[in-house]
Amino acid sequence: MKVVDAFLQRYAVQEANDVLPFVVGPRVLDLGAGEGWVGAALAHHGLRVIGADVGPFARVDGAYVVYDGTRLPFADAAFDTTLLLLTLHHCEKPETVLDEALRVTRRRLIVTESVYRHRLDRFWLNLLDGRFNRFRHGGRMPTPLGFRRVQDWQALFASRGLTLTATVWLGGRLERLIHHPVAFVLDISVTSPPPRGEGQGWGLST
Repeated sequence: MKVVDAFLQRYAVQEANDVLPFVVGPRVLDLGAGEGWVGAALAHHGLRVIGADVGPFARVDGAYVVYDGTRLPFADAAFDTTLLLLTLHHCEKPETVLDEALRVTRRRLIVTESVYRHRLDRFWLNLLDGRFNRFRHGGRMPTPLGFRRVQDWQALFASRGLTLTATVWLGGRLERLIHHPVAFVLDISVTSPPPRGEGQGWGLST
């Protein structure tokens, strides 16, 4: 576990550096935060980050909530940016998670995903991701392994009226050989209402 944790911490710092240039506004939700290491790294840059996940997985101090995977305990448009980093492929109902992320976000979503190009890619993603995540959180990490191709994710985002601002391939050559990580930077096209509870923490709903 120490080896896995050390790897995840290093990778989280890289994830934070990858998405930082695209974050807008100071209020950030890390949805599917896992251990919370990405949020901790972003907090060093002055961002107000809260993590959320379906289990008590946090290994760092800071704001973190456990929710039921369906309804987040936040007001509409409570966050400027929401991160979904290597999260949606772990969700049994990614559309539901995406829609809830949209509800609580005012300006931008940043989604990263491991994508596949052909059946061999999909085979390796299923094998490697499934085995690796069995070591996390005592096997409590959900692993539906709902990987998709780039165009399939883009179609899902378009169906929600999101504007694709950028598609960025991440990682070095070796990393791309293993799991092909890509970031989708998505702007909310419709005018969102002012966040309820402005200036009152995270606008937690009751």
